[in-house]
Amino acid sequence: MSDPLHSGPQHDGPVQPTRKQRLKPFEYLAFAGAAGLFIGLIVFLTVRDVVLALVFGGVGFILTLLLTATLMLAVKPKGRSSADLDKRDGFQP
Repeated sequence: MSDPLHSGPQHDGPVQPTRKQRLKPFEYLAFAGAAGLFIGLIVFLTVRDVVLALVFGGVGFILTLLLTATLMLAVKPKGRSSADLDKRDGFQP
């Protein structure tokens, strides 16, 4: 006879993240890289100085990465609690 309290899938070890969860940090890095490249390109086309363009591109990359990470920590999806998100993503406390 099955127990209704334990009718869900049984996990003996840690839950492995999905491919989408593993690639999420790459998406943030790619977005910040594209923003840094855009800023560096604009500066280079404006002043024709490679070093200045690299500096501005690097600063743009870092600031975009920090801003994106901060916003991802501060914003939660509408109508969802963190416990619901953890269960949906496959993480059990």
